[in-house]
Amino acid sequence: MYESPSRHRGQHRDPVGAFLGVLWAVGSAVVIALLGVIVHDDFDSARIGAHPAAGSAPDGGTSA
Repeated sequence: MYESPSRHRGQHRDPVGAFLGVLWAVGSAVVIALLGVIVHDDFDSARIGAHPAAGSAPDGGTSA
């Protein structure tokens, strides 16, 4: 019977490697979620073009 050369019966997985894999997956998911929130906030359809210039005021029509 042929056995896979990479793992033998009774051989356990490396707990540090498994932990690092889970940490990498969780970190990637967090980064993707944060980038999604930032993009969603920047391209919110209700606020496109609704950024008035700071300190701007309409002309009063009076001149000195």
